[in-house]
Amino acid sequence: MIIKKVLNNNVIITENQKGYEVVAMGCGIAFRKKVGDTVPDSAVDKVYTLTNHNMLENFKALLAELSLDYMETANEIIDLAERELDRKLNDKIYISLMDHLHMAVQRYRDGIKIRNMMLWEIRRFYTKEYKIGQQALQIMNAKFNIELPDDEAGFIALHIIDGQMETEQPMANNIMHMIQELMNIVRYTCKVEFNKDSLQYYRFVTHLKFFAKRVFTGQVSTAEVDEEMAEMVEKKYAVAHQCVEKIAAFVESNYHYKINGDERFYLMIHIAKVIRTN
Repeated sequence: MIIKKVLNNNVIITENQKGYEVVAMGCGIAFRKKVGDTVPDSAVDKVYTLTNHNMLENFKALLAELSLDYMETANEIIDLAERELDRKLNDKIYISLMDHLHMAVQRYRDGIKIRNMMLWEIRRFYTKEYKIGQQALQIMNAKFNIELPDDEAGFIALHIIDGQMETEQPMANNIMHMIQELMNIVRYTCKVEFNKDSLQYYRFVTHLKFFAKRVFTGQVSTAEVDEEMAEMVEKKYAVAHQCVEKIAAFVESNYHYKINGDERFYLMIHIAKVIRTN
């Protein structure tokens, strides 16, 4: 491999056999080397081929800032996820996960704690991804000599969930279209305009994003919410409950997906919260 650019002692920019620019990683592969020098293939541990130019540029900028530890840890977690899920994750997870790991470690060392308000939903709807997140937590704690809370396993799971989403047509467009449809149902049923700067709005959109993915991939939760609890919440949030019933009818009619008790319960909670802040 011929070096096109040195990012640090362990990372270089080079080209693959097809002439595409790639990022190559290996311990000390760029030590005392310069542009135009050759690096033997045997010295390279990992090659990243990101097809999107902007994504590649962002990846390069991130690699230039972070230590090799974060790159290696992200790579180990991604490899683990791809083995457990038996599928390839999309390119953007290399950027998002690596950046997240760095921020998580820095927050821990600065004594900053952030709660994952979607942890219960992640555990229930994405059991595989959550278990991978727990394993990732063990990897991170051992690597950086820290003790991250279980909330972090949920955050990592979200990155893995997002990494399974298609970045190209048609999935992304379908998801965005459905989100707009469901938000319009909420807007007109509850007679509300959303505060797009609120935390509740962000959580609601995030929930809808993953809900839409489940609809298009046919993934259904097998667990059920306690009936007594569900009835209490329905009475307390009558408007949100009415809105969920409309959403359920719409989704079943237009997308042939039957929303179960779990889905209805969490949609109701999110809708109740987002309309309460407006």
